[in-house]
Amino acid sequence: MAITATETTTTSASEPPRGTRSRPAWLFPSDQPGWARPGLIAVAALAALIFTWGAFHTAVNNFYAADARSMSMSWKNFLYGAFDPAGSVTIDKLWGFLWPQALSVKIFGYHAWSLALPEAIEGVISVLVLYRLTRRWTGRSDVALLSAGLFTLTPIVAATFGHSGLEDNALTMCLILATDAFQRAVNQGRLRSLALCGFWVGMAFQTKMVQAWTVVPVFALVYLICAPHPLLKRIWHTAVFGAVTAVASLWLMVIVTLTPAADRPFIDGSNGTNSIFNMVFVYNFTSRFGSLTSSGSSGSGTPGGSDWGKLFEASFGSQIGWLYPVAVIALVFGLIKCRRKGRANGVLAGYLMWGGTLGVTALAFSAGTIPHSQYMTVLAPGLAALAAAGIVAMFQAFRDDDRLGWLLIAAIACTVGWATELSYENTVFLSWLPPLVIALGIASILLLAAYRMRKIGKVLAVGIVLGVTAMVATPAAWALSTFDTSAGYNGTNINAAAGPYSGQFGSANTTGGHSGGFGGGTAPGGSSSSSGTKGGFPGGSTSGGPGGSSSSSSGSSSTGGAPSGTFPGGSSSSSSSGKSGAPSGTGGGGGSMPGGSGTSLTTAEQQLLTYLKAHQGSAKYLMAVMSSGDAEDYIANAGASVLPVGGFSGNNGYPSLAAFKALIAKGELKYVLISSSGGGGGMGGTSSTSTSAIETWVKANCTAVSSSSVSSSVGTLYACTSSS
Repeated sequence: MAITATETTTTSASEPPRGTRSRPAWLFPSDQPGWARPGLIAVAALAALIFTWGAFHTAVNNFYAADARSMSMSWKNFLYGAFDPAGSVTIDKLWGFLWPQALSVKIFGYHAWSLALPEAIEGVISVLVLYRLTRRWTGRSDVALLSAGLFTLTPIVAATFGHSGLEDNALTMCLILATDAFQRAVNQGRLRSLALCGFWVGMAFQTKMVQAWTVVPVFALVYLICAPHPLLKRIWHTAVFGAVTAVASLWLMVIVTLTPAADRPFIDGSNGTNSIFNMVFVYNFTSRFGSLTSSGSSGSGTPGGSDWGKLFEASFGSQIGWLYPVAVIALVFGLIKCRRKGRANGVLAGYLMWGGTLGVTALAFSAGTIPHSQYMTVLAPGLAALAAAGIVAMFQAFRDDDRLGWLLIAAIACTVGWATELSYENTVFLSWLPPLVIALGIASILLLAAYRMRKIGKVLAVGIVLGVTAMVATPAAWALSTFDTSAGYNGTNINAAAGPYSGQFGSANTTGGHSGGFGGGTAPGGSSSSSGTKGGFPGGSTSGGPGGSSSSSSGSSSTGGAPSGTFPGGSSSSSSSGKSGAPSGTGGGGGSMPGGSGTSLTTAEQQLLTYLKAHQGSAKYLMAVMSSGDAEDYIANAGASVLPVGGFSGNNGYPSLAAFKALIAKGELKYVLISSSGGGGGMGGTSSTSTSAIETWVKANCTAVSSSSVSSSVGTLYACTSSS
């Protein structure tokens, strides 16, 4: 990752020689310095180690694991994203991010490692492609290698790609691939590359819906400004890009919409409309911006809430924000240096693209509600690329006595100062590191200043090495802390985070069932918890998450939009069921909340499963439960055909009472389990009329099963017959 001053190229700043364009730059380094390929291999190996270690030491999120297993059971389930093996209902978001996991399970069988492997691979691909696109942008291998290293050692990157069942892994990879194609398109004016960019944006849409489109206006505008074509041709190319992006984004939604409702799963998260467009654009988009009128944090399981400054606070800043100062200064430096190089300039296009995508995404995050820190992962490529390009370019300017070179010292000073501020918001974690970083930063600044007075090359070399070390040391330490699974620094089953903020959401930090927590304190930014949860975090509550107060055991929401304070695979409750570390709680009628962990059923669950299989007969469903949270363990760990009444929130209105009775009358359903925490409204929402009616009808018309195989810890099992 050396910063060299002698590397030269005979090509444009954005393209390798023509003879090697078709060959991967990391495999055929004939046009690169000799250290480039070994350096990239080392960075990729480090990334693979970090990501696979986390992936194999983090508890499984059974909500998404259940969906991946069901999708692996049939190609119809795979296409339509069925949550249950019988294909009754989907999850409450687009399911493209689970396609790699479903394929892995189909090939290798259901294991924790087969769920985690695709996510780690996505991370390594992201590192390699970021290297390629940064090298194409700047024409320098040292910048490319530094950007790959900075990306790998960003705390949230180390944590996110070390998890299974997160949308942000595939989203980040697809957007890096889109950026790579865009860089080639804007440099050469190639319509084919621009169309490929649109395809990758569309694939990103399949992973996380509208968030993928944050790059679209930036790509379009930068192409219109910087592509080497007449204006009309640039407009034509941009229109084609938009069309390809729309088709690649919406094809699945169109297929689902055109499929008769009886021939596909019910669309969860559609507010009872069974419309995938409602689920994507209302439940998962506009509803997430409904809290803008409130100030500060929204509390109750929504870390950061609607606080416009959330990206600079400890909870998110510690995961993504260490390079903010150097990236911003690098952007200013780059734009100044490019101001006289003309419109059609690949380097200028890169600065505009990175600055624009970061700005739009950061603005969207600031305006909306961010429930999990892994959302920040998508910011990491731009920050790493800008920081790397800026460090090298400012170093060259400083060495060459360019007045703008003094921005290098400003970048070091500001980045070290900001790192110290973030570090001291958590004085317990690595308390020895801030003083060391400050010392390295001061030494670097003094040596660089000394070089300007006496041109001694060794002084310059030591100064820049110390400066880069000072800027990178703290985020690298946080990223590498994910290896310490015993302390819970590798996140939880539903939240990716490095360092002591890892346990802010979910359960079972590790596959070994670590209870979460650090330092016996409370979570940052909140108040003390009354749940008695073991462990905790310095400075706040164990349940409320950063920026929020402790949550109660129940929540509420309207039947329209996303449940307030709750999100897929998440938990806003401060209570815990003790079942494989899975969270539970009530909302409306209650029910276990999605996002539990564990790769095997508990003894009580296994006994119930054995009993149901022995008495299932020809029924289509093994049993019905009152939410996806009550079904996920049985589906994920046993592949059982369980009907999740009410879906994720327990209130999606599927099935209706009449349809439920029809299933029983036809012999497709015999048993109904009302969980020990209650039925309906499982994820903090009020139970719908349909779910409440079904629960009431079952209790009034079906017979409670009295058997030693049915433990009260899992709930009450009811037997229903056609005469019920």
